[in-house]
Amino acid sequence: MPVASPTPPTAFRVKRTREVDVHARNLDAWDQDYVQTSPGVFQGQVRELFDGPLQAFEEVANCATSQHCRPWRGGVWLGLSVPERPEGLRFMGRPVGGHELMISDGSEAFDLQVPAGHGLYGLVFDPAELQAHVRTRDQADAAPVRGPGVRVQTLTPTLRFRLVGLMREVLRGLEADPGVLHHEASRRSLREALFSVLGDTLMPNGQADAVTPRQQRRQDVVRRVRELVTEQPQEYLGVERLCEALHITRRTLQNCFQDSLGISPASYLRLVRLNAVRRELRDADADQTIGDVAARWGFWHMGHFSHDYKALFGESPSNTRTAA
Repeated sequence: MPVASPTPPTAFRVKRTREVDVHARNLDAWDQDYVQTSPGVFQGQVRELFDGPLQAFEEVANCATSQHCRPWRGGVWLGLSVPERPEGLRFMGRPVGGHELMISDGSEAFDLQVPAGHGLYGLVFDPAELQAHVRTRDQADAAPVRGPGVRVQTLTPTLRFRLVGLMREVLRGLEADPGVLHHEASRRSLREALFSVLGDTLMPNGQADAVTPRQQRRQDVVRRVRELVTEQPQEYLGVERLCEALHITRRTLQNCFQDSLGISPASYLRLVRLNAVRRELRDADADQTIGDVAARWGFWHMGHFSHDYKALFGESPSNTRTAA
């Protein structure tokens, strides 16, 4: 479970990694699981301001990822695509445009499919602090943030321009001069700027559920498949056994994955297992052979496994083990 209302020391950090699972952990106080879904040697970067409980960040990776995410408890997350015209970005299984603000109140996890080379801006904040800010600024009560659940809000070009412009200015400015965070006056000024834009941006009446009930059911199937595969690696679950475990037809399973992820169930299962093997190979204390690790995750043909592994991660399994 994510921690509640984290209060680490105020800090700005730039975190770079060549491992997708490390990239998932590079957001402080989040509970996340990423799967690399496009080929290449992974390179990810997170620029992050944490002035608890206020978090602002930009996250980008050169490879596509399937993400299962949950921010810290009590925080409201806002996400926005860095490119104005994203191709292939999905939130809860539905395509998301560059002018759609993704929203989650942290009461439940959400899923993202982020294309290769795409970035996301993110803000996590305490809704009570935002309401207090608007109340002081406007001498009136702010409308409460809608919840619980995951939602989307379509932004006008002006609102997107203001929000993206401020996020870019904050993160790049702090990267150039992180020392400004040592001064209380500059920290308060920065928070005021962010909350002012948030107060003008969030419009509960303009928000809508991120998915329809039908889409939610299909997204739930995808989540359950991921849980079954990762929780029971020794119990190889192919498409047929998954259909049996979930009491659905093969066609229903296929439709769930095509609508939510844009790939087949079999392709997704292979990607999840390859990512799991990589995590275990990077464990320097593990005494299992590469063949044992691969077999544990259902790979019986070592030649095909090695080929698929190198095609996805850009290096051989032995190179991963040696680097670890």
